Amino acid sequence: MARKYRHFVYDENQWYIYPTSDWGFKHLLGTERNKDLLLGVLRGLLPELDIESVEYLPRDVTIPVGKMKDASFDVFCRMHDGSIAVIEMQNYARKAFLDRSLVYTSAAVLEHFVNSSEKNYRIGKTIFLAFVGDPVFCSVGRTPIRLSLCDIDEVSTVVRNDKLLQIFVELPKFGGSLDDIDASTPFVEKLAYVLMEMADCAGVPENLGDPLLERLFHEADTSRMNTDMRDDYMKSIMSETDYEYHMDGAREEGFDEGYSEGRAKGHAEGRAEGRESALNDVAEKLASLGLSPEVIRSVVGKSERE
Repeated sequence: MARKYRHFVYDENQWYIYPTSDWGFKHLLGTERNKDLLLGVLRGLLPELDIESVEYLPRDVTIPVGKMKDASFDVFCRMHDGSIAVIEMQNYARKAFLDRSLVYTSAAVLEHFVNSSEKNYRIGKTIFLAFVGDPVFCSVGRTPIRLSLCDIDEVSTVVRNDKLLQIFVELPKFGGSLDDIDASTPFVEKLAYVLMEMADCAGVPENLGDPLLERLFHEADTSRMNTDMRDDYMKSIMSETDYEYHMDGAREEGFDEGYSEGRAKGHAEGRAEGRESALNDVAEKLASLGLSPEVIRSVVGKSERE
């Protein structure tokens, strides 16, 4: 039975952080001190690559298209063989997420190619790995979903390019819990249960039986956080909670209506003008609800001046 997305609530008495929060995910998988955790997760999910080592790359990547804002990956890294990976935590199943995953994958390919010495369009493998808090492939029961560039007809499926791989781990589709883990539980299931339930635990589950995931608990222990880390974590959770609250209110009070009206104008006025009109309508709706400029900018992707 699929789980519903859980909301974050900051509690100073929590034993472990929310690993699926923005700060928590980057802390556990995107910092040098925890590079071994990233390496272990990639090895567990991509055993066919025989990954020996990993190095972090700058998370902010320029998208060379005028109308697009730059990409900011949660985690961006390179493996020992030159393959690169973008790792994202997406808590909300926005309609545009699958499109954004293609843009982010393409941005990673271009960034990798521009910074390589290769001159004849040869690229290494590029992996887009997303953990999602809401299902994005609702008609498919299994998880993870692995996508490559293929040709499909009624007879066969032919992989045309094995250099691009997208993996979506839809957390709500894992219907069990940490209590169900035993020696036969696949790594991806153990990891999913840890990501979903860690914040509710008061200790490392005795049946976990995986040194890597036990260390994930160790690094998520709030008692190990210094004052600055605790403050950053608290601000992150409160910011995400505030964002959830305002987005829920905006939807109830007409966010979807405003967006639909803007799209209708877009068909009449042209694609470029219509997109701008849609964003303006959404911004006006959010402003009328009293949302802060920071929240509005994060939703519509405009600058402070705009």
